[in-house]
Amino acid sequence: MSYLNTLIGVLLIAVGLFEGGWVVLAIWLGGDFLVLGIAHAVGAHGVFGKRPDGSLPLWSWVAFLPLLINTYVIWHLIQLFSREAVKHAVTDQLVVGRRLLASELDEDFDNYVDLTAEFSEPRAIRRCAAYRSFPILDAGAPTPAALAEEVACLRPGKTFIHCAQGHGRTGLFALAILLKSGKARTPEEGLRMLQKARRGIRLNRAQRRCVEAFAQNLAVK
Repeated sequence: MSYLNTLIGVLLIAVGLFEGGWVVLAIWLGGDFLVLGIAHAVGAHGVFGKRPDGSLPLWSWVAFLPLLINTYVIWHLIQLFSREAVKHAVTDQLVVGRRLLASELDEDFDNYVDLTAEFSEPRAIRRCAAYRSFPILDAGAPTPAALAEEVACLRPGKTFIHCAQGHGRTGLFALAILLKSGKARTPEEGLRMLQKARRGIRLNRAQRRCVEAFAQNLAVK
């Protein structure tokens, strides 16, 4: 993801410089992709400045406006054509899904975990007492220590976890919960449980390494 974003950024900047005119705005978007690529490379999950209350600050909207518009448009297009349910129950205490609109929050949770770094959560959801923000870049993974700390902070009770589409980051965090609670003995067993509930869940190499290290640390304890 780091290399792809960096390449897109460089290409857009080159096109903007070469074409001129209105196309020069491509430099803005290209710069955003370039910064995002660097953020992926160094694990800077807070690059968008997402606050604990789930909102993005004004400076982030100004600096990343072209990229954020692109992200929101793509997200809404995917929802328009997707046949996947918005959320799925893994156990009676664990639900996973995509980012919800305020109108789609139709049940109560003790923990509502938002893993997106690139989206501002709907205000009505941010006001819920259960809301928690743990920003992770798309296709990224936190450090195993940061993941363990966040999982340990969850309240007892029913938990909903989401990222943008409810696949990678969501799968990573949900798998950590299954391992910590003892519902899954190994990452492979937990991943099978998750995919049985929500077929689209997939972990990339970085996310697998993170959860494997998380599991190893649990075993040591």
